Amino acid sequence: MGDLIATALALPLLWPALEPPDNYQCPLLPSKLKHKILCAYTSAGGSPDLNPVERKGVFVAGDGSQLSLVVIDSSESAVEESNTSTANIESVCTRNSGTRREFAALHSQIAAGRRLMAEVMNEVQRARRVSQREMQKTQTVLRRLAMKPCLSREAITSDGHPESSANASAPQRGLVARLSKRPKDLFELWHEYQFGCGGLKPANDATAVERGLNKFACSRRKVFWNVVANLVRSGFTSGTAIDKVYDVYGRQLSVSSVFVALRTDRKRGGHPSLRV
Repeated sequence: MGDLIATALALPLLWPALEPPDNYQCPLLPSKLKHKILCAYTSAGGSPDLNPVERKGVFVAGDGSQLSLVVIDSSESAVEESNTSTANIESVCTRNSGTRREFAALHSQIAAGRRLMAEVMNEVQRARRVSQREMQKTQTVLRRLAMKPCLSREAITSDGHPESSANASAPQRGLVARLSKRPKDLFELWHEYQFGCGGLKPANDATAVERGLNKFACSRRKVFWNVVANLVRSGFTSGTAIDKVYDVYGRQLSVSSVFVALRTDRKRGGHPSLRV
């Protein structure tokens, strides 16, 4: 700690100790302290006739972690400082005081503008992230609602009148089990398994012959259906189970890429996050 203090105060104390006392109306340092500084400086090899410390005016800008010291030094004063006394330096500083004040005010305005712009950009980015999260939630809810089957649907006869409740409640016959070619996401894939898409038979109700007709598609999708079915049987809802699959493999992957990842993990006993 002592070395740090000595390093910080070395130049500020050396400069007034080497200044001629005739240039000031009152002493800059106590005589005893000045004598100690000069003795130590001379012992270190310095010359008391030459002041090596160059004094420059600074402007304090910013506050807190943004605090900075701006050196205010014009070309005129920089040339004169090397060959003139401290009195001449002070006269140059006096002549340039107006310019310094203008520069300081301008610098403060620029710094304030930068801080304001940074705050605005941070707020815009935060609002954008919040908006994206809310939009994603809304899209997920709408997608799930669109996938849910209608609980009550009236069957319309050829003459335009609704059928009786007895006929409407009768199971529909002649449905064909055929899988969609390009499911948009895993939610649509699970809807196809449970309820069927486009009025087709659910994949879960397909016979062995119908599964054989769609052997390639069924073999690829079966691994996903089994994972979600196991999670549903363990107490998860279908939507939560599908979200767990997305959390493991990422929503940026396509449906085919998720199939490949599931088949790869199945060879190792399944992904740890999807085991029940």
